[in-house]
Amino acid sequence: MNRIVTFSMIASLSALSFAGMVHGQGAEMNWPKEIEQTVRTYSGDKINVVDVSTLSQQDQTRMWVDNATPEQRAALHEAVEANKPLAEKLKAQNVEMNNIGGAEQAADGGLTIYVR
Repeated sequence: MNRIVTFSMIASLSALSFAGMVHGQGAEMNWPKEIEQTVRTYSGDKINVVDVSTLSQQDQTRMWVDNATPEQRAALHEAVEANKPLAEKLKAQNVEMNNIGGAEQAADGGLTIYVR
């Protein structure tokens, strides 16, 4: 009986440690690597604009967009502004530059811009 209690305690502590580790990962862990460079050099026509509020509260993308640091957002805004053709396409879709909260490259090579 004592072994069962001990094993249960160890399993519970392990689960709590893992949950804390996953929860502790902030935007820096989930922010797409080198996305600023991707945005700065993007020249395709496949641009998908997604309003973050349409994603569920538990959606991983929504979490990293909501938790992005001011520095990450500023670097992304600079990258969009540096890519004049992209900025023009976004403005044609009525995207306000200050509302851009994140971006990621899709598997098909397109670009998804997340707005807040």
